[in-house]
Amino acid sequence: MRNKLLKEKRMRGYFIEAAKEILKGEGIDSMSVRNIADQAGYSYATLYNYFKDVTDVINECIKDFAEECQEYIEEKTKKFENGPEKLKRIITSYVDYFLEYPSIFDVFYLEKINQIEKKTETSELITTLLDRLCEKQWNYLISNGYTSAFNAEKAQSTLRYQIPGLLLLYLNRKNPENQKAFMALVDRQLEKIVRFETPVKPTVTQEEQVLSFIFDHPESRSHHYFIHYTREKQVADKIVKEGFKYIESFHNSAEQVTNDKLDFLYKHNIYKPYGNHIVIIGIARSVFDKYAALVREKGLNAYIENILSEEPPEYDDEAEEYRYTLPRQFIKGYANYISGEMVTNPDFNPSYDSPEFLNKLIMK
Repeated sequence: MRNKLLKEKRMRGYFIEAAKEILKGEGIDSMSVRNIADQAGYSYATLYNYFKDVTDVINECIKDFAEECQEYIEEKTKKFENGPEKLKRIITSYVDYFLEYPSIFDVFYLEKINQIEKKTETSELITTLLDRLCEKQWNYLISNGYTSAFNAEKAQSTLRYQIPGLLLLYLNRKNPENQKAFMALVDRQLEKIVRFETPVKPTVTQEEQVLSFIFDHPESRSHHYFIHYTREKQVADKIVKEGFKYIESFHNSAEQVTNDKLDFLYKHNIYKPYGNHIVIIGIARSVFDKYAALVREKGLNAYIENILSEEPPEYDDEAEEYRYTLPRQFIKGYANYISGEMVTNPDFNPSYDSPEFLNKLIMK
């Protein structure tokens, strides 16, 4: 059974290729069962074993020509980037294909397909071919703000009928009288039909830039992030260089943030009076959870951030509280939300786990 199907497919292919050669070289007027069979090297009786009649062969040729047209256009336009120019090149390449093979245009647009068994399907394939060839570019142009979906649909509808109409007048009535004038006419029509706006890039707020700076990698989701505001650039640079110093409670001067624009904006509006420089602190969840579990295990009443300090706490006589220093490895950098300046700590390592952390916990 499989061999029989393979033979049938091969024989149909011979006749289809023969018919395509006749259509390209001699035109549709030369299409007959005998001519196709002669071109394929078989008797016309053999052709009837695989096709109902000539129109059945023509239908298969139309499918092949549609695929050939697509390959032709892809080759002609592959060097162009997505955008308005590529769309126009696709359309003009579609025109070029039929200028090169005018007999195929006759098959597509002049031959009556009433006798073809799948006439509705074939008619749809022909009339939507240009739409399908341009579909990717139209989607790109809409999504990137060059045009609206409404205007794109309107232009496609016009092109669907105008391009074949222009080809019909030129190929069959020589209007305009030469190809150069014809292509100039096509270009003018495209300028009228295919119009685009210069896309306006959405404005990125400083808050969005800071969020992007904080959560710039997929692994950021496995870290806890905190922000601290300060007025002086020198202070922010010192924190990057020496670590983050705080009195008694880390959360008195640092606020945890998530990758949520509204949440960040809310907290930003609360803390921005404290300064333009936002210091970003990042601690891996794995490190944080490790010491949180150990604190619970020992039954200690202690902030986890206070454990994550290599230096012994300093007693602040004025504040009458202890001052802790979070290591500089946990400082990602800082952002100036006014100027947009971003400073990154090259030694940032949210997974930093100093032996001193554990020693400090053991001594408690």
